[in-house]
Amino acid sequence: MSSYTDAKREAGAAIRASSPTQEIRFPRLFHPDEIREMPRLKFAEGAESGVFISRERDGSRYFSQGICFHEPDMADLTWQATSWDEAFLCISGKLHVIVVDRDGKELNFHMEAGDHFWGPAGYKYTLRATGVETLNYWTTGPAQPTGWRYTGDDGSYSDLLIGMRKVAQPQS
Repeated sequence: MSSYTDAKREAGAAIRASSPTQEIRFPRLFHPDEIREMPRLKFAEGAESGVFISRERDGSRYFSQGICFHEPDMADLTWQATSWDEAFLCISGKLHVIVVDRDGKELNFHMEAGDHFWGPAGYKYTLRATGVETLNYWTTGPAQPTGWRYTGDDGSYSDLLIGMRKVAQPQS
């Protein structure tokens, strides 16, 4: 191995060693049951998410992830994406996504299980009922410095996530 590569590795190790330990930031595996049992954040009547990766609970710096559970007759779930980009994968069921740009132009996307949607900031989005129970796996980024506290959703959910923090346990 070259001395250049060794020097880079040593520099990287020094940087990692100098970083403050954050006991809530550690790699871990999430099982489907754990995700399904997460407390839910209600976005609209019949549309609730279990946020299983967040700044509050996991110290996530760059994104949040969750699963949104959509009832067949859910109320419209509408938001103006201003502070983050969002992507979601239709795990099961169907999603109807309505996108409106700043000039009022509307686009409709109809997703089936397995379809993936990219929703950049700067648009108004609506998820509309499809008559089918649906699971939607989503990611938002960047994570807001205050987490979910000031997103316009239930601020107490942020406290709930903080209360669910886990401390890293030594792995064998």
